[in-house]
Amino acid sequence: MTADAALLRHLNPEQLAAGTLPARPALILAGAGSGKTRVLTTRIAWLIATGQVSPGGVLAVTFTNKAAKEMLTRLQAMLPLSVRGMWIGTFHGLCNRLLRAHWKLAGLPAAFQILDAADSVAAVKRVIKAMNLDDERYVPKQVAWFIAGCKEDGRRARDVDVRDAHTRKLVEIYQAYEEQCQREGVVDFAELLLRSYELLRDNDPLREHYRRRFRHVLVDEFQDTNRLQYAWLKMFAPPPSSSAHDADGAQGVFAVGDDDQSIYAFRGAQVGNMADFEREYRVARVIKLETNYRSFSHILDAANALISHNRRRLGKNLRTDAGPGEPVRVFEATSDYAEAQWLLDEARQLHAAGMPRSEIAVLYRSNAQSRVIESALFNAGVPYRVWGGLRFFERAEVNMRWRTCG
Repeated sequence: MTADAALLRHLNPEQLAAGTLPARPALILAGAGSGKTRVLTTRIAWLIATGQVSPGGVLAVTFTNKAAKEMLTRLQAMLPLSVRGMWIGTFHGLCNRLLRAHWKLAGLPAAFQILDAADSVAAVKRVIKAMNLDDERYVPKQVAWFIAGCKEDGRRARDVDVRDAHTRKLVEIYQAYEEQCQREGVVDFAELLLRSYELLRDNDPLREHYRRRFRHVLVDEFQDTNRLQYAWLKMFAPPPSSSAHDADGAQGVFAVGDDDQSIYAFRGAQVGNMADFEREYRVARVIKLETNYRSFSHILDAANALISHNRRRLGKNLRTDAGPGEPVRVFEATSDYAEAQWLLDEARQLHAAGMPRSEIAVLYRSNAQSRVIESALFNAGVPYRVWGGLRFFERAEVNMRWRTCG
């Protein structure tokens, strides 16, 4: 068996079709649990193993450091070469790498520092204080959100449409904040993306260099891209309608996403980017990964029935060979307290039937819901662990309240 055939032997027909597509714009609709990470990593490994691209000719973008690390780990296991230098990472991570390499062209000091969210709010607070503004009227955190939102839309202070006095003052704070960051040699997360986009947009030789270099551009979780991230990707791989798109351009744009899993509109994500990509890049074939390896059919049938009501979706229907599983039950509680009591009773019954507590999970949509659920568990003496955050009674604001009231 050849090396490239060995890479492909674990793929199902849908995954195989996606992973071995020709080097042209492609859209892969990957349902939940359908093996999209396997397809992405296998495609990269297959392109390299078959000599279609060198490791340095691949640009792969995802949304979390965990996902990027997993891709690199899988690729290292697939390929007989080091993958450490490959351009695989998050948008912010790759933008940081680009700006570090071209700091002078970007108008930054060589050792520029990156502000996290808390640092940005503190910097905005200093600007508001220096401008002698009321921080109750211009709340630093809200102003920081305004600035980040403008940047994620690709707008500098001068580009913001001013329609009232309040917005005018926000723009003045934005401008002063930018000037302060420039003096201090620091950038926030939104600035990483905007500054690198502007660097490529305004520097023709640099932009053409990276277009020639990255013959294959792969994007994970495309449904979560915002306006600026999509524009940034176009700097590396312009649509065919662009006059700059010639034989030396980045031809193989491989976008993987699921419009049914787009939940980050509040963060600026634009699920419409998927339909725009299909139109602008003249995608000839959309491949759907519809085989789910994570759930039983009862769960998938319920999910498919609910999702079918979504409007303007690109459309797919998940299926599985795992069998029906347990039927889905729905309980409508009269209040959040009744809901918590029902969850407690269910957990007790499962544990009494022999199920370890570590095998019982409670999912909730927002952190605000955890208080009532945790109170029910705590009062009943049921041990629990909160994943992805602190237990309600361990949070600083709760401890402060208890100290104040005690």
